[in-house]
Amino acid sequence: MHQRYAAILGIENLELNQHYRPNNFTSAPIQSTEPLTLNKQLFTDIKLSAQPMVINSVYKGSEMKLTDDKLTLPTEQLSANDKRALWALMSKHLDKL
Repeated sequence: MHQRYAAILGIENLELNQHYRPNNFTSAPIQSTEPLTLNKQLFTDIKLSAQPMVINSVYKGSEMKLTDDKLTLPTEQLSANDKRALWALMSKHLDKL
């Protein structure tokens, strides 16, 4: 169920565990191995705002993703919407800690 509908209906958003997911369903796209060079100040700000998580490297990918210590971004120049999406992504991971 989509998060939005779960929130409207006031129920917990549930996902099937891997055992019950269809074989053709992939929850994550293939991660790019192309490193992305961010502005030094932007990278420092991201690392500071992500604490206690550690982000050691940034890669280029089709969508924003945070896996272990790797951050995947679509581009090195982030628009205001991209920065909002990045903050939402980091907040989601910080809430789990």
